[in-house]
Amino acid sequence: MASASFILRSLTYCLILASCTIEIFLVFTDQPAYSQTRLCNIGSTPKHPGNYKLLGNIFLKQNRFQEALDCFEIALQDERGLKDPELWNNHGLALAGLKKFDQAIASYDQALRISPGAVFVDRVEPRSKADDYYLWWFNRGTALVDLKRYEEAIASLDQSIKIRPNYSFVWFFKGLALFRLERYEEARSAYRHAILLSPNTPYIASKDLLSIQDYVIYYGEAEAKSRLGSYKDTIQAFERGQEIRRNNPQIKFFDDNSSENFYEAYIDGIRLLDQGENQKALAAFEQLLTQKPNYTNAWYGKADALTALGLYPEAIAAYDRVIALEPDDYPSWYKKGNVLKKVNRNEEALQAYEKAIEFSGGFSEVWHNRGVILYDQNKDEEAIESYSRSLKANILWGGIARIDTKYALAATLYRAKRYSESLLAVEKVLKEQPNYQEALELRKLIKKIIGCDRAEPQSPCNVEPL
Repeated sequence: MASASFILRSLTYCLILASCTIEIFLVFTDQPAYSQTRLCNIGSTPKHPGNYKLLGNIFLKQNRFQEALDCFEIALQDERGLKDPELWNNHGLALAGLKKFDQAIASYDQALRISPGAVFVDRVEPRSKADDYYLWWFNRGTALVDLKRYEEAIASLDQSIKIRPNYSFVWFFKGLALFRLERYEEARSAYRHAILLSPNTPYIASKDLLSIQDYVIYYGEAEAKSRLGSYKDTIQAFERGQEIRRNNPQIKFFDDNSSENFYEAYIDGIRLLDQGENQKALAAFEQLLTQKPNYTNAWYGKADALTALGLYPEAIAAYDRVIALEPDDYPSWYKKGNVLKKVNRNEEALQAYEKAIEFSGGFSEVWHNRGVILYDQNKDEEAIESYSRSLKANILWGGIARIDTKYALAATLYRAKRYSESLLAVEKVLKEQPNYQEALELRKLIKKIIGCDRAEPQSPCNVEPL
């Protein structure tokens, strides 16, 4: 199994002691020679460990692992290179790419022995931070998975989770290791975490990572998609996992037939939600809870059904039960925030959104909704920041159009009297959707205030949006 842990920082650093970019670096070096020799040819650039690291990073990004390794090993002959944890990490990645997993682990261990605050040899600032070390632990864990040392892999991955719990791939690899240890319930939970954090990532695409019998990931996907409100995807994922399990009866997941029937009854409740039969769905989930009062999925389905029925206080209480059982479940915090917002409990909604951001790392919809409340509270600068974060974040849920966030940002900038920025923002909206009526009206207001009818050529009135 090839390691899937090849993660690099953006390669935008200038060469050490030389004022040139990566593109120029490739011109100054003899590229054909790389495939003919195991030396790291950095051409006429200074013989500095940062330059060897930089070229090695380029090779690593291109999956040219032996050439990357040659460069990293030259960099590590310098005392400055030995003190760079990222260099040791990338050295480990090159070794993992060559399937030298034991040696890769030794390199990751060297990275982990270096304390935060270390200097990276290919740049002066910033120095290494404690948060960076989640990646070294993660890469170490994936190499241990490759070696089938699953208990050790889980221990490493857990260290990564402690530092950065909202990194989806660490949960995926933890699920993979747990499945191989036949700890299916824990594997399903880990897969659910992975998919919730990055639902559009094709985790199942690689045959190298998953055996066909690993149907547990489909059950994890089903639970994640149900919490995201994607009921059709929930049903499809469940049926795929069910098909694999029934075609491989020697592999067990449920302890007995009653547990299997119970899980299928939960999916039947999801089918009712998908069909808009919310009252029937509510009854189905309540029936499950009479049998198993702490069944989180049933509480989640109940909360969604109550929300759809407009029974908001009861829905909030149901989401609270989910949170009591799984405090780090960000969808329940987000959905609770949405219901609190509906009943004008805005301060509590903001607190719920903050929790959702804490556990998920933030996503477009939660930043947008947070911005709406802050705008209503006349906290313009905070709302501007929230809308800006929304536009930079990934869309996980749908239901909120980016163009509406762009307009909300423009309107908030206007109210904050940041007219030039507001005009640029509204022009972006109209470039995308020329008939956006509110944006057309806002543009008239801004131009009247800043006097665009008599604007100079270089004024904000004449600046084209990016």
